Amino acid sequence: MKLFSHFRGTAVAVCAAVATMGVMPAGEAEAATVLRLSHTTAESMEQGSHVWSTIFKEMVEGGTAGEVKVQILGANAAGAEREQLQKAQTGINQMTINSEILMPSFFKPAQVLGIPYLFRTEAVAWDVLDGEFGKEFNEAWREATGLRVLGVMNAGFRSFFNDKKVVAVPADLKGLKIRTGENQAHIEMVRALGGNPVPIAWSELYTALQQGVVDGMENPPGLAFAMKLHEHQKHLTLDRHLFSIHAAMINERVFQSLTPEQQALVVEAARMATVAARATVLLNERKALNDLADAGIQIQSLTPAEYDQFKTLGRPPVEAMVRKEIGDEWVDKLLNSITVAEEKVSKP
Repeated sequence: MKLFSHFRGTAVAVCAAVATMGVMPAGEAEAATVLRLSHTTAESMEQGSHVWSTIFKEMVEGGTAGEVKVQILGANAAGAEREQLQKAQTGINQMTINSEILMPSFFKPAQVLGIPYLFRTEAVAWDVLDGEFGKEFNEAWREATGLRVLGVMNAGFRSFFNDKKVVAVPADLKGLKIRTGENQAHIEMVRALGGNPVPIAWSELYTALQQGVVDGMENPPGLAFAMKLHEHQKHLTLDRHLFSIHAAMINERVFQSLTPEQQALVVEAARMATVAARATVLLNERKALNDLADAGIQIQSLTPAEYDQFKTLGRPPVEAMVRKEIGDEWVDKLLNSITVAEEKVSKP
């Protein structure tokens, strides 16, 4: 499955899914294939995942004259993120959009995506994730999980929020309880920078911030604002430590059950939805900085020297941990791809 590249789709044998799950009444089962598509973010057209879902739904339903229908289950309606991945994998739901945070729980080499301070710009990230590295990774993911990635968008660059103090250098994180996702690379990064990592599920994060279970979090500004997570934070440090990937996936059995014409339409709809979702995130991440400032959040930008302080402390321990866990192959492939991409995008 091409997690980051040409956005080929996966699917479930719909008849089998309907028979197993009772998706539709028996009289309607022959009339339409239903793809239940879950995601974790707000059902807002300011959210890349929902933009992707909406455009995909319109194109698939319109292009198949209703033979294939898409039911969107946004805002964790299908359960927490881990549950959504499991439901797509088993065929309870047919599709999902999930972040890279939980991917290592399903495919250990995905830890490589959690190494921080890899990408300085979106252009470099997309060149790598849409290129040979992304193609190879996506195929390995499909073989391991039975989930084919149709398209990859992002939620922006993750940065540090907190409600206690200005964080201008890594030492300022000392003593702060920072929420991370359930990803060992993220946990190790916060620890390496001097903070106290506290893994909390995405669906529980707002309450954790509200109740003071944690002092802060690391999230993209656009996503944080849209989900109202900033309401219990005071400071944002733009260290942009991680390019937050969101992948749209479909169960492989379902994809293979579709007709060739339907498969081609699903792939094209995913391609168009991915373009729109990426553009949405790019614009809204920048708009969110103004919105956050207007909401009273103090925003700390970093000079190149300050950024390098975070990178120097935060990246090596995580990279070493990942190499120990999964070996050198995937790490070296990713780093080599980044070097090539940086040279390419820097040329006039």
